Amino acid sequence: MKRALIVDDDDQFRLLLKRMLQRYYDFNVFEATNGEKGIELFEKEKPHIIFLDINMPKLNGLQFLEKVNPFNSNIPIVVLTNTDEKECVQKILNFGIEDYILKTKFVMMLRERLEYTIKKIRRTTRIFA
Repeated sequence: MKRALIVDDDDQFRLLLKRMLQRYYDFNVFEATNGEKGIELFEKEKPHIIFLDINMPKLNGLQFLEKVNPFNSNIPIVVLTNTDEKECVQKILNFGIEDYILKTKFVMMLRERLEYTIKKIRRTTRIFA
């Protein structure tokens, strides 16, 4: 089974992403609320993909990237964060991550898709009328 690691201190965001990965992509998901626990799970579970926040307690996302170093690993890392400071973003990108997505944009995209789906359901049923 495919394994994903989510390293994020935002419980609600982590739960949302976990449910999406399980339901739509059939991933076995491991979760860490800080970079320190994320490193432990990375070493133990050998995930196929990592979803990483930057601003976290104990060991932040940049420190996590330094320890995991994507250039020495074939594991794709997707950074999902609210951090958009130019200097920080450049540091993140210098690690050779797979993708960088602002959480606010991720949530807005998700919301757009939900609104589209609800409108579609409204046209065909009375559930959301």
